[in-house]
Amino acid sequence: MKNAAFSAGMKHFKVSRLAKFAAVFSVLIVLVAVAVIIGVGETTGNYTSAVGIGIDFRGGTILTVNDLADDENLADRIDAIENAIESVRDVNGSTVTISYVQRLGGSGGVDVIFRYQNVSGDESAIDGLNADIVSAVNGLLYPDGEAPADAVTTEFIGATAADDLIMRTGVAFAVAAVIVALYVLIRFKPAAAVSVLIVLIHDIAVMFALTVICRVQINTQFIVALLAMMVFSVASALVLYDRCRGHVKPLKGMKNIDYAAVGDAAVRENMRKSVIAAVILLAAAVLLSALGSASMREFSIPFMLGVLTVLYSSVFVSAPLWAALSDAFDKLNAKRTAGAVYAGASSDDDKEQIVAVKKDEDDDGDGFAPQKTRKSSGSDGSKPDGNKPKGKPIYKYSKKNTTFKKK
Repeated sequence: MKNAAFSAGMKHFKVSRLAKFAAVFSVLIVLVAVAVIIGVGETTGNYTSAVGIGIDFRGGTILTVNDLADDENLADRIDAIENAIESVRDVNGSTVTISYVQRLGGSGGVDVIFRYQNVSGDESAIDGLNADIVSAVNGLLYPDGEAPADAVTTEFIGATAADDLIMRTGVAFAVAAVIVALYVLIRFKPAAAVSVLIVLIHDIAVMFALTVICRVQINTQFIVALLAMMVFSVASALVLYDRCRGHVKPLKGMKNIDYAAVGDAAVRENMRKSVIAAVILLAAAVLLSALGSASMREFSIPFMLGVLTVLYSSVFVSAPLWAALSDAFDKLNAKRTAGAVYAGASSDDDKEQIVAVKKDEDDDGDGFAPQKTRKSSGSDGSKPDGNKPKGKPIYKYSKKNTTFKKK
């Protein structure tokens, strides 16, 4: 009953009518993200922080406080440590600003990780400031005695390591895009191949915009979530375009195919599976976020944003884009073949004329009917030579199969 009700509700759903609204909505999300970046950047004076780029990509220091007691005063101690870190000044009077705090379960308590960007490009100055910060934190946690050697540790991430990570990330995206393009070009027509790449770029842009709007930090976990979203995006688009290809295949050679209607039918048929797949992935991401560690939440939150983006694009963006590109490619092919002449045409004394078959009885059952050919009389009114072979049947689109024919 539920499936029947869902099918009845989707029977008259036409995503082609919402194509312009979907395009405007995508652009609006990106513009909101740009406005957030400008607003936060103007307020803080740091556009890198406004985007939310973590120290994995811009360099900085990771300070870890090990084995804090997990009791009701843990939050207060973390706030005190944060204030102690940001109160230490370097030789120029500059202070660091903590960009991210993360809690991890340790062997004897809770490990708390503080991340902040370095305020100097000189490694000796950075090491001196980090040493002062470690001394300040140890003095706060162990005021009456000497702190253990590994109570507070620091890890320096230089600009070179950050640049290397950016380069590797770019190479990974480029290789993934090339592999996807080659596979789609081999299996599908150019319209579908171009559509898959455009949808992939759209999903990456929208997911990045949502990440900025929701103030999620962009770090290595975000890159993992982005790659997972790319796989889901390509798979969803390929499933949809495979259904479109199944509808278009019987209409091969026909002119004026209504690709928008084909896309609408494919979306209606694929809607349930798209929604179910997205719900399953969202449920898994919510469980990881609720029950997993802080590092798992860094992955699951942007992944949830990516799943919502793919669900939106697979319903409202992919099919209209494919229909528009298919129309454009058909028009381009029609221009290229405009001057072609039927290969079987003969001289004026032996012409063949195509006679339309009007009766549905001649239909072969697949929506196509053979068009009979006959020889025309010569210029002197005489009949053509009966020994010459008759013209071969030419298959044209029949009136029966007009589901996706433009009116």
